[in-house]
Amino acid sequence: MTGDAAAQDCDRMSRCRACTVRQNALFVGLTLEELDEIAPAVPSFTLPAGAVLYNADDRPNALFIVRRGVVKQEQYLLDGNYRIVRLARRTDILGLESLLDTPCDHTSVALTEVEVCRVPLPIVRIVMKKQDWLATQMIRHWHHAVQRADEWLTQYSTGGGRQRMARLLVDLHDWAMEDQPSAPLIELPCRDDMGAILGITKETASRHIAEFRRAGLLSNVDGRHVRVNRPALEGVASAET
Repeated sequence: MTGDAAAQDCDRMSRCRACTVRQNALFVGLTLEELDEIAPAVPSFTLPAGAVLYNADDRPNALFIVRRGVVKQEQYLLDGNYRIVRLARRTDILGLESLLDTPCDHTSVALTEVEVCRVPLPIVRIVMKKQDWLATQMIRHWHHAVQRADEWLTQYSTGGGRQRMARLLVDLHDWAMEDQPSAPLIELPCRDDMGAILGITKETASRHIAEFRRAGLLSNVDGRHVRVNRPALEGVASAET
């Protein structure tokens, strides 16, 4: 092993030991020694907003753990339009289809800048053979994904467009607090993505954002980041139509 490779392995072991995501992600039950054995094979990388993590029908032969940021999962319609069917965030695991040796169901794209760990499937299978608890952990993550799908239908597919937009902004605020607990900044999705999440046109999405801005429910920080008045947005989100 070269000096550079050894240094890279040490960096990965140190990163995995210090990772705050690990306690809620895949390898929560591993000892530090067991973690050191697999860490060199688990790279971490950063993707800018808009970068593709993997495409639908890909077989990445790996699982992906989101360490920071938000990843959107897209499904394309026959007419070429797309809907965003899930937003994955910190501690979420993507590519679980790989465990069944089936292609990925969605195209996964960085909605914001994201940091992701790539866990090769052979590493997952080795740990599963040694540690019975990992199978239960996988079932928990599958169940979590199903719960998220149910919440998605409730949050973003019911009520008026204004309510749904308020719910989305409240969720983005709460997710941003995981990394910025004191004064979270929201990186607003583009209007096309907002429409694809909420099932509205991008023009309607723009109108709701402009209305919230005029009402003081959100304020610009820079070209794409905003701060929101969460209590006021929560009131809009829960109001009866």
